[in-house]
Amino acid sequence: MSEVTISEEVYQRLLSNEKHYQNIMDYSNDMISRHQINTASTYLSVSDAAYTLTGYTPEELLGTSGYLYIHPEDAPQVIEYINVSLIMNHHVTIVYRILRKDGSFFWAESACHYLYDEQGRKKEVLSITRDITERKLIEEQLQYSEWQMRLITDHTSDLISRHVANSDVTYLYASPACKTLLGYTPEEMLGKNGLSYVHEDDVEKVRNYLTAVQYVQSDPEAVIFRFKRKDGTYMWSETTCRYTYDEQGELEYLVAVSRDITERREQEKRLRESESRYKSLFEHNPTGINALSIDGTYLAMNKSMEDLLGYTNEDLKNKPFEPVAHPDDLAKTNYHFELAKKGETQTYEIRTFHKDGHVIEVHVTNVPIYVENEVVGVYGIINDITERNQYLAKIKDLSNQQELILNSVSEGIFGVDLEGNTTFINPAGSAMLGYDVNLMMNEYHLKQIEQSQPDGSPALAGDTPIMRSLSDGQPLYREEAVLWRQDNSSFLASYRVTPIIDNGERVGAVIVFRDRTEENEVIRAREIAEQADRAKSEFLAIISHELRTPMNGMIGMIELLFDTLETQEQREYAEIIIDSNNALLKILNELLDFSKIEAGRMELEYGEVNIQHLLDQVTDIFVTPVQEKKLFINTHIDPKLPSYIIGDEDRLRQVLINLVGNAVKFTEHGGVLISAHLKPQVDAQSIVIEFSIQDTGHGIPEDQQAKLFQPFSQIGTATNRRYGGTGLGLSICKKIIELMGGSIRVESNSNRGATFAFTLTLNAADYPEIDMTTQQIAAQPSVPTSLYGPLRILVAEDNATNQKVLLTILSKRGYQADLVENGAAAVEATTRKKYDLIFMDVNMPIMDGMEATRRIRQQHKSSPIIVAVTAFARKEEQLLCMESGMQDFVSKPLRITNIEAQLEKWSEYIRTHDRK
Repeated sequence: MSEVTISEEVYQRLLSNEKHYQNIMDYSNDMISRHQINTASTYLSVSDAAYTLTGYTPEELLGTSGYLYIHPEDAPQVIEYINVSLIMNHHVTIVYRILRKDGSFFWAESACHYLYDEQGRKKEVLSITRDITERKLIEEQLQYSEWQMRLITDHTSDLISRHVANSDVTYLYASPACKTLLGYTPEEMLGKNGLSYVHEDDVEKVRNYLTAVQYVQSDPEAVIFRFKRKDGTYMWSETTCRYTYDEQGELEYLVAVSRDITERREQEKRLRESESRYKSLFEHNPTGINALSIDGTYLAMNKSMEDLLGYTNEDLKNKPFEPVAHPDDLAKTNYHFELAKKGETQTYEIRTFHKDGHVIEVHVTNVPIYVENEVVGVYGIINDITERNQYLAKIKDLSNQQELILNSVSEGIFGVDLEGNTTFINPAGSAMLGYDVNLMMNEYHLKQIEQSQPDGSPALAGDTPIMRSLSDGQPLYREEAVLWRQDNSSFLASYRVTPIIDNGERVGAVIVFRDRTEENEVIRAREIAEQADRAKSEFLAIISHELRTPMNGMIGMIELLFDTLETQEQREYAEIIIDSNNALLKILNELLDFSKIEAGRMELEYGEVNIQHLLDQVTDIFVTPVQEKKLFINTHIDPKLPSYIIGDEDRLRQVLINLVGNAVKFTEHGGVLISAHLKPQVDAQSIVIEFSIQDTGHGIPEDQQAKLFQPFSQIGTATNRRYGGTGLGLSICKKIIELMGGSIRVESNSNRGATFAFTLTLNAADYPEIDMTTQQIAAQPSVPTSLYGPLRILVAEDNATNQKVLLTILSKRGYQADLVENGAAAVEATTRKKYDLIFMDVNMPIMDGMEATRRIRQQHKSSPIIVAVTAFARKEEQLLCMESGMQDFVSKPLRITNIEAQLEKWSEYIRTHDRK
């Protein structure tokens, strides 16, 4: 609607001529109104059309604000727009909604204009308002239709195009899909010859198609041709075209929808090639193949099958297989055929008849034929095994002869396959080893047969000379060896291992051995010596423990007596007795600790240890002797260290007291510094804390330092010997630190003091407050991340302390092991991940380690390697572990050396076997 065009002069004349003015107001379909120039735009006059448009009479509107009738949602914007535009341009045209008296609204277009008096001053506002609801509705419908069309064309993956209905089918429109499909933008295609994009070999076909569809009223067929892309390649297109016509019935436009079928064409091509390969595989396969219907009749057979049976394809087509099968094997044939019909592949051996009547022994594989997941028939794959079975019969005869020979010799002879399972054994061998022949066959006994070296030292399970010879395929002769019977008794023997070669391939080995019992006295003497050594350790443990009880009584009573003494001389004598008792008690404690370590019975009790509190306790113990000698004793703790660490507080205190006591004892001037700091590490999975005790004493000669950590040894200077002692303190400290997974060292020169330092390795995951990125040092390329090569390790352990110990030891050696807390979880873990090595605690809740091992072995025969972790080291428990399927064991408390031995031994075994 245009701006009001009534001039001021005309308007003044109209005002003067009331009749003319009233005619304009009364006969116009538009609502004409005059408004005051104020914030309310108050009505001064309004035409009768107001009632038609709004339902209000002119009288009802006069004196009211024109803004009251604007739709509330439009009012703020409309009022601001009108005010600003009138001020800036002196006129405004705006579209908005007006409320009717009945609460409904209509779309209106208003033109407003200032009117001026003779002096040019703004007098009032003239407004002409028109109902444009119908026009607005048409515009919205048109916009919605265009939006829907744009939505279809912009988002469909097909190319939609419109063309001039001429010989060039010139592009008038192309949907955005042309960019994705062809690489062209829609603008690049507009005005272009449509046939110029068609492969030259397909142009004629497309022209004929366009001519044909001009006269087709129903849905036309599609045309398939090659569409040229922008990069010069071609897309196979399936295009459907339809012409539109004008009112005179003449061709107007061509509308086309094109779809990319390149992949479908490739699939069809691959399907044809697959069918061709299948046909070649079926017809030219040297193995006999036939296809049977679901009811067991022959559908087809290849040339090899015809040669095997003597029948042609036409002879047996649509005939049942029963007449061809041997009567004695017919039930077996039907049984396997029925299972194949149910979708289960079958393999079996039967006899069948040749056309000339002779019997053929065949190996049959029945494979279900599926069409859309439904079994519609069965393939029969047939191999002639008649000649093979004849050879097997001859081999059986030779085996009988071989058995007669083996049974007549006095040496023990047994054979094993590459896995170590027994394949045969003669009576002499089974008698010497104490095994029943039938129980030993197809079982793995190499671990039990050879357990010791000739010198009496134990052979690592899985790494005996016989097993190494079997693994590397090299012959082996041992003049002296210790072999073990089933009842765990041993005898001295000599043996020879010889590989078995079949058709150039190694298939196992044969072991020939003889008993040398007369030389077994050496072994017995060694066993007696070992028992004596164990008895010594047990005696030391018992006697030191028994002596502690009376010693504690003596010390307690002397301390009580001390308070009752009256003279200074009596007190001095009592103090000497107390000091002597304390010294003796210290010796007994050291002997007890040493005997526990020697017997392998010292166990660590892990918990939270406050480093500052620990060092304060240690320094408090030495306040008096330090003051007496006028020394200083200081402590320093690295601020980067955590407040608490996981460790055995009592044993750490014992080590620190021993080292600080020595430092105070051998220092005459100066003092002692106790420090703890964080050492830089390459491995981000672990942190290392180093404790050091530095003194200003007279030092230790370099040639004497090697004796420091040896039991019952003291360095050979007169100065040191005057202090006495058992020589066990530092040896015990070394053993305790090693049990904790750390190491201890000494740095000293004569007359320059000494520094004793020991380290503890902790799991970094337990100390998130430590920023490991600042603690790491650059890793050297030559240092492997895993000490014994890549291993996938699972730890099954329910005790939190043992978990930390084992995970820390493995982490220090470069292995991040997975952790489960019971046997059931261990079984579940092996179904989700392939493991090389499992450390399996024997006693766990829900499911113990032996039951878990048996279930794992049902799923995985030879892998993973399962190592039992048990507090019981008796042979009865070891045998139970082995019988459940475990390959080895370590005893508690866990030691670094034992865990390392398992990693070293089994990593080599795993590397030489299939890890798939």
